[in-house]
Amino acid sequence: MLTCVVETDPAPAQISQGPTPATVALRITLTNHQRTAVHVDKVRISFPVGSGPGDLTTKPDSGVPYLDNGQHWRFQRDAETGEFVLTPRPLSRRFPPGDQVELTIAGIEVNSAVGTSELTIDEAVHEGGEPRQEEWPLAKVPVGFGVGDFRPRHILVQGGSPTALTWRGDSRPGATYTMVHAGKTEDVTDVRNWPTPDLHRDSTFVLAVEVREDGGVAEYALTTTVTVARPDLTIGDLTVHGKTTLTHLPTEFGLGEADELTYTAETDGFLTGQLVSEEDAPGDDAPTLTVTVSADGTDRLTSVQARQAPPDPEDPRFPGSRLTAVVPRGARVTIGRSGTAPSRHLLSWQPFGTGELKPVGS
Repeated sequence: MLTCVVETDPAPAQISQGPTPATVALRITLTNHQRTAVHVDKVRISFPVGSGPGDLTTKPDSGVPYLDNGQHWRFQRDAETGEFVLTPRPLSRRFPPGDQVELTIAGIEVNSAVGTSELTIDEAVHEGGEPRQEEWPLAKVPVGFGVGDFRPRHILVQGGSPTALTWRGDSRPGATYTMVHAGKTEDVTDVRNWPTPDLHRDSTFVLAVEVREDGGVAEYALTTTVTVARPDLTIGDLTVHGKTTLTHLPTEFGLGEADELTYTAETDGFLTGQLVSEEDAPGDDAPTLTVTVSADGTDRLTSVQARQAPPDPEDPRFPGSRLTAVVPRGARVTIGRSGTAPSRHLLSWQPFGTGELKPVGS
């Protein structure tokens, strides 16, 4: 009924070693993503107690419950079972759509065995609903072992382009790293920078980490997602009701040696421009790109300046200054540039239908 997300602090948890025990906090977020309210009777949260790799702590009374919304909920330990129990306040209160509650169990003393424990969440619904159980893995890694900062070099790429994934992770005997994507796996234990294949749709990557010690295995996973602009579309059956418009790929162009050119729009579309100054130009010498759209007797002017050069003049990814103009069908479009500082520019025409941005006189 409810969607559950569990996070640990630190992530992952580290085992105890020496006279001072290591502790971990569990942060649990429960959200109702359904369209109707849920009448929750209670939610019970527990973890194994013992000294083994699959246990979290040796102390059954370890952990202090905290609640972010004490007005509508009660979160406390069951003295008989040792479980942590969430109940609504009052008991008849429903869990409305979109609502969420954040729980914390802090100060849990982690045992000294490397391994993977689990958090069990039992949800009981009022009025005869079926109970539901969910289990979350809790990795316990050796003291000092750290892994994190898993991210793409570019969070947005063009369709058919690759990027690279980077992460921070300690190297030690018994530790392995595996990249999981599109049903395939690759051992990346010896690297911290992995080039992706060409991406044609939004893609999620999983970095699976295993740490083995004294017969115990700590299993931990990190995820990251790369968004693809203009992704490929893979579908089964498609039924369309009403009008359908198929757009074309954008056309990129420039002004060449001209300072100003005029075009006519054969269809509706967007005109975007990118301007990069090749040297810092804080004064009137700053390069300027101007677009004037004339339609129905009205002129709409859009302009942009570039005053700062990129840190790396050879870096084609530097965005520079950008402009966007909405162009209706039949409009007259005048594009001009000015300024004495050296610069480069790129224009892109994205039609909504079939038609070009046609130079006047051609």
